[in-house]
Amino acid sequence: MKTENAFSLNATSSEEHDDITALSDAFSLKAFRYIDIAREARLNTIMTRWPLLREISAAQESER
Repeated sequence: MKTENAFSLNATSSEEHDDITALSDAFSLKAFRYIDIAREARLNTIMTRWPLLREISAAQESER
């Protein structure tokens, strides 16, 4: 049985980001906008679970 390291998800995420950046640079895709759908889903789940976090986030957005 293989135990997954707690940091493996972060490493995978940064590796994917580096791949996207490398492709963007290699093909001069300056207007390319990458959206990590899995990350957005995790953030929505977190915000639903912790309503205070959503309020703090909304307050910070209104200050900008």
